[in-house]
Amino acid sequence: MKRWVALGLAFFMPAVMAQTVSAAGQLPNLATLNQQAFLQLLVQRSLEVQNSQLSSEVASHLMQGEAGMYETILFMGIREEGRSRQRTADERTQNFATTGTAILEETGQTNEVGIRNKLPWGGDFSLSYKIAKKSNNLIPKYNSGKYDSEYNTLLNLTLKQPLLRNAGRSVTETDRRVAELEHKIALQQLNQQTLKTGIDGLSLYWQLYRAEATLVLRLSTYKSTEALLADAKARIEAGKLPASSILEAQGVLLNRQAEVLRSQHALREAQGKLAIALNVTWNESTSLSTQPQLQPINSKLAVPPTTPEPALDLWPPYQIAQLKFEQAQTRLKYAKNQMHPQADFVLGYSGTGYDNRASAARATAEQSSYPDWYFGVNIELPLKNNQKAQQQFLAQSTRLTQAELELAAIKNSFSNDLAVRHSDLLQTRTVLIASHDEVTLRKTLFDNERQRHQLGVGLLGSLIQKQVDLTEAQQRLLENQIRFEIALATLQYTQGILLSEHQIQIATQATTLQ
Repeated sequence: MKRWVALGLAFFMPAVMAQTVSAAGQLPNLATLNQQAFLQLLVQRSLEVQNSQLSSEVASHLMQGEAGMYETILFMGIREEGRSRQRTADERTQNFATTGTAILEETGQTNEVGIRNKLPWGGDFSLSYKIAKKSNNLIPKYNSGKYDSEYNTLLNLTLKQPLLRNAGRSVTETDRRVAELEHKIALQQLNQQTLKTGIDGLSLYWQLYRAEATLVLRLSTYKSTEALLADAKARIEAGKLPASSILEAQGVLLNRQAEVLRSQHALREAQGKLAIALNVTWNESTSLSTQPQLQPINSKLAVPPTTPEPALDLWPPYQIAQLKFEQAQTRLKYAKNQMHPQADFVLGYSGTGYDNRASAARATAEQSSYPDWYFGVNIELPLKNNQKAQQQFLAQSTRLTQAELELAAIKNSFSNDLAVRHSDLLQTRTVLIASHDEVTLRKTLFDNERQRHQLGVGLLGSLIQKQVDLTEAQQRLLENQIRFEIALATLQYTQGILLSEHQIQIATQATTLQ
């Protein structure tokens, strides 16, 4: 057992629960599993836990994706143009040098590059440089053949800042905040699934232990009955018992044999269920057995706090409800903001440049010798009370009320359940102590009757009945021991300490994006 515990600790490493192992991977020895080693192996190999972990990873990626909302965007555009058309009479008479040119042959190219960024308070900012080149059959005539092209450049700065609707960091980062809370919810759901898998798995573990212990008890009783039958045959041959006495012993032995066969079948069934839970391939040649560390029946039990708040803070359903309540509050703030009119402050400033050379046009634009600017306010006001935004706000208010009701219901249910689980544990321990005393008493009665039978003053039927009583008492002791262990595990599950008690840790705190 010590060797298994060492292997288990080396294999799992506390706080590395997030790792997963495929079913074909190397497995530790399954011959003897205590509760802690079994639970660690179960948590690592459970398909439900792995699926929940993958869901938390999905939520993490989505959260990281929302962090890119302030990422600077580089944009660019290249545009080629061409045209061939007749010139109008007015165009031909505007300049003496181009009077004889009836057809305009022109090509153009426009290039633009810039950056655009979302601002934390809701605004949109962009800075770009644009250059337009134009070449045609008229430009050389205007410039006496010196130049065949002209360039127009623009260095542009724009800003659009919401003043009412969509203004403010809390509104701008609504999706980001919701994604962070969704990631926290996924981590709590991972914790919840792991706890559920643990408590369900421990139930299967104790079923296997019951099947193993029952088989051992039935085999022991079968061998004891065989010894009684052999003793009865010897006494019949010695003339101390009538021949009919052996029939009762033979009937009991057949019954014991049937019980052994049923116990063997129950053991194989329990082993198969546990193998399915562990996600391993199992057959009858593979050893799969338990070696639990039973709780001493006289040990002191940890009394839960008089108020459920400390344990409530560890209860995943309550934590999930709290996070959903925060999500509802975040969405409500956004819906409230959408009820405002649309009012945007807009600002633009451009430096322009025009020349027959690209470098000269760019230098003129950069010097802002010929600025082009504007600023103002754009307003959009619904004429019928913005019904869509109002109904969305009312819907989010209702969702927030639902989240509040869910929080109150979970808290009340948890308080009641915690008290019931603790009372159940105390009761099962009392029954276990009484059952242990009964087995001691039944064993004493059986020993006394066996001595009477050996001295020839006791009846074989009475001895068999005392053996039956002892066997039934031992079976009840086994059942009560298992009920006590399950009640203890259930209380730990309710208190949210089942995993930590078995050296399993799960990271349930999401990293907040800056």
